Amino acid sequence: MQPEVEPSAGLEFNSANEAYQFYHVYAENTGFRIRIGQLFRSKLDGSITSRRFVCSKEGFQHPSRVGCGAFMRIKRQDSGRWVVDRLDKNHNHELESQLEVQKTNLFSSKKFIEEEIGGLENEDIVDINNGNNVKRRRENHIGSDWYRVLFDYFQTKQAEDTGFFYAVEVDNGSCMSIFWADGRSRFSCCQFGDVIILDTSYRKGIYLVPFATFIGINHHKQPVLLGCALIADESEKSFTWLFQTWLRAMSGRCPLSIIADQDDVIQQTIMQVFPGTHHRFSLWQFKAKESEHLRLMNTSFKYEYEKCIYECQTADEFDTAWNALLCRYGLKDNGWLKAMYAKRKSWVPLYLRATFFAGIPFNESIESFFGTRFNAQTQLKEFVSQYERGLERRREEERKEDFNSFNLQAFLQTKEPLEEQCRRLYTLNIFRIFQKELLQSYSYLGFKIYEEGATIRYLVRKCGNDNEKCVVTVGPSNPKVICSCRMFEFEGVLCRHVLRVFQILDLKEVPPCYILQRWTKNAEYGIPCDSESGGNPQELKALMVWSLREAACQYIEAGATSLEKHRLAYEIMREGGRKLCWQR
Repeated sequence: MQPEVEPSAGLEFNSANEAYQFYHVYAENTGFRIRIGQLFRSKLDGSITSRRFVCSKEGFQHPSRVGCGAFMRIKRQDSGRWVVDRLDKNHNHELESQLEVQKTNLFSSKKFIEEEIGGLENEDIVDINNGNNVKRRRENHIGSDWYRVLFDYFQTKQAEDTGFFYAVEVDNGSCMSIFWADGRSRFSCCQFGDVIILDTSYRKGIYLVPFATFIGINHHKQPVLLGCALIADESEKSFTWLFQTWLRAMSGRCPLSIIADQDDVIQQTIMQVFPGTHHRFSLWQFKAKESEHLRLMNTSFKYEYEKCIYECQTADEFDTAWNALLCRYGLKDNGWLKAMYAKRKSWVPLYLRATFFAGIPFNESIESFFGTRFNAQTQLKEFVSQYERGLERRREEERKEDFNSFNLQAFLQTKEPLEEQCRRLYTLNIFRIFQKELLQSYSYLGFKIYEEGATIRYLVRKCGNDNEKCVVTVGPSNPKVICSCRMFEFEGVLCRHVLRVFQILDLKEVPPCYILQRWTKNAEYGIPCDSESGGNPQELKALMVWSLREAACQYIEAGATSLEKHRLAYEIMREGGRKLCWQR
């Protein structure tokens, strides 16, 4: 394979992979080797917009490198083609003969793409030998020096934490993606793994560490870490391995719902690995795509578009409003809107309200667990320390909320026994949500509109506002209640409409089935019911160990604050030990 022309600014290619092949053959003929350098991403949607191919002797991280500045940079055009926009052909070292380079390629093809490989979109990378395609290899965004440092860190953590888990994806003998989770994260997943967020916000910026996190929502409505990963590439193979590994680390517990990017690769992988899990699109990426495809539309369209999405209460109502909107603005043939309509169950609130998402709002982006600690300037030596500091900060925030919930009490606003019941059980933050709904319930009226056997329906509407209304259906057991607003299904806290019906029925307490264990003060230290009633005995033992360890750690910290507290803590532990012996 011989390039017909030498590299020059303005030279165009059909794909990034084609540009790589061209520059590779040019380098082989000239007498040097190349590797893939920096990639740059769009701040809108995270897609790759430009990348550099550099001489293998660029930089100084390896003894063979001498800081050579030769490179070729390509940039993606609106047409989808790639153009050479920057180029430097000057080398600061002697060039090898063509035969020497070919020999190196023949016997060391795996060295073509070295430590800081960056990948070509989501395509495989082609190694070329004498102009013939001999092998397709996957991209890897992770520098090889990262593996050694992280493996040392993981082994240290395993010595401290018996629950620490890590795994490495291996492809053709090469390390690829990495996943890890400490014992605290694995235990938290047992309590708060019903909803997970795959945060790949590294894709928002340029050349960031490819660091992704699995996030849950704890009993204070704070983000809680459920695992971390460095993603080698964004292929289906990589995400399949990642999700399967997370599932294995979390004892095979599939989430009810997941919030993740809308990429076809991620969608397919979620359906394959989490077949019963409802996938909701990440807001930041969806809004970026929305802005890109609808940026030319006027204000009136945007108003009607938002109204259609957020205010429709039934599927028929949404379909009618959607079709009317497309007809009115001549958008029936808009490809992006067609595709989004087909995927409406993953982003339109109407179709998501009946699924538990821990109340995560539809119109708010989720804050990154580690904030802005990892960015384009993050060095390897800083990564582990930044990770540790960020994790400890979040866990300290959780400890403060635990302390507040056990030691502070919110003021009661009514004389309702169920308010006192929920104050006793819920964490402070969840109780405030419940209390707000309870107070709002007094502004509503309830009317019986249907009764057959033990099933009764109530129309509950706001005083002075006939448009704000919901239907509450009461069944025969417990009682079983369903409100058309679906707040309980979505957030796990009873809504004002149901509480108004409870007042009509003169119910003094909330039935236990409507107080989710995950929102209570003791959520983090309880063992899930499904673990007690069945399941793997080893898993149950691990849950008990992690639960006791977390409780003991907090107990030890409190007991170590003074000599007096230390003596008291020691006596309590001795007494507890005696009781455990009697239980034998």
